Amino acid sequence: MLSQFNDTAYIYTYGGIQNDVCNQIKPTYDGGYIMIGTTNSFGCGNTSFYVIKTDSLCNHQWSRTYSGAMNQEGFSVATTFDKGYAFLGFTDSYGAGGYDVLLVKTDSLGKVQWQKTYGGSDWDFGYSLQQLPDSGFIMCGLTYSFGPGNGNVYVIRIDKNGDTLWTRAIGGEGGYSIGNSICVHEDSLYAIIGATTSFGIGDTNIYFILMDSKGMVKKYTTYGSTNDNVGNSIRGTVDRGFIVFGSTDSVEPGKPDEMLLKLDSMGDMQWMQIYHLSTGRNIGKDAIQAPDSSYLAVSASNAGYGLGPESMRIWHINIGGVPLSGPSFGGTGYQLGTSIALAKNGNAVFVGATNSLGYTQGVYDVYVVRLKNDSVVNNYTLSIHLYKDTCLCIPTNTIDQATIHPGIKIFPNPVKSSSTILVQGIAGASYLFNIYNVFGQCIVQNASLQPIGHEQSIAHIEKGGLASGIYICKIINQSGITVATSKFIIE
Repeated sequence: MLSQFNDTAYIYTYGGIQNDVCNQIKPTYDGGYIMIGTTNSFGCGNTSFYVIKTDSLCNHQWSRTYSGAMNQEGFSVATTFDKGYAFLGFTDSYGAGGYDVLLVKTDSLGKVQWQKTYGGSDWDFGYSLQQLPDSGFIMCGLTYSFGPGNGNVYVIRIDKNGDTLWTRAIGGEGGYSIGNSICVHEDSLYAIIGATTSFGIGDTNIYFILMDSKGMVKKYTTYGSTNDNVGNSIRGTVDRGFIVFGSTDSVEPGKPDEMLLKLDSMGDMQWMQIYHLSTGRNIGKDAIQAPDSSYLAVSASNAGYGLGPESMRIWHINIGGVPLSGPSFGGTGYQLGTSIALAKNGNAVFVGATNSLGYTQGVYDVYVVRLKNDSVVNNYTLSIHLYKDTCLCIPTNTIDQATIHPGIKIFPNPVKSSSTILVQGIAGASYLFNIYNVFGQCIVQNASLQPIGHEQSIAHIEKGGLASGIYICKIINQSGITVATSKFIIE
């Protein structure tokens, strides 16, 4: 640990009076940055896509929201060949099912050129997006509308106008599979990383899929050992391989650690590193190779290295996966790290969200850490810049958090032996659930749901000795308010 200050960390926050988070950042053609996330400070729905454009020093240039009347959440952005942008996420304002994949294509100033939804009659989500050489797009996520499992990796190939060329739903019978991140490999191969309960030796396993441009799976494999292993990001490396960042609780069950994987061009593992530095919860979110072939990574950690209960952890890692430094950033509250961008000027920028006093205009704000070079040291002086956004949109400042109703599904339903409760919530929220029988008696009280990423939480219910009949499940937020209700049947 170095005792002197070695650099300046420039801290920027953006937002309004409620929740504003950033899920991905990309460098832009003009040397600046484009960010995509979710807001309920602005927009015409309960939640909206939140887009922020900055210059090369992360100074605010413009921001936009895109939404319908209900809920929209933004997860991925692509800078397009026409100097515009494409923003990916999901919506329940319109489309075929309860939630549908939403893609918004804009010009260089964020003006909508077209937007389209994709999905079936059930829930469908878009999490990661890349533009292709023909100006079309490839995207991945999660579908409950199609495929063999309870949830499946959803892959959609579209042309430059947003028209569907093909779709695939990939998974195993009865299990759950999700695609969290996609990258383009040699123009005609697509590599996807995520998680599955259908294959592998753990309860949940990192899931790697390599597909060709026609949607044919060339290879799939899993990584991980016991318990739960999840891959959150995949990026290409200079040797035509891949770097994967995620988490595993194989060392200490229930307390995940960051896990970094180096794969070759076919997805075969070259090495794996698990960073078990504390007994806290450490979730690896994104990793990228720097120009000197080392790696930068960002995590969300409650391991006690920061000031608050959860901090943004930034890693500098050598070419063999050995950490060189791992400073934490944040204030006295919660910080989340989600994404990294390396700019033309050599700056490294890390994004997420914060609710720390002194950093925010509202509940949560977009949180940005800019370092002047890609060598991460341990000690910094801080230069803090807060931006109170007004956003070119219809303000929704009067929305009460309690009125934003999460989505809930229980599958399979009816319950024969066991089922899963899935809640699609809002950023920063955690939930409990109660179960009532037909007489109104509470038979399960204040049981926890486990976050699985993308504002989703799950819990498992067992038939056990419960009598056949109709039951009511109520989802409860941190304030003790019931925010969603669903009925299920036990056979």
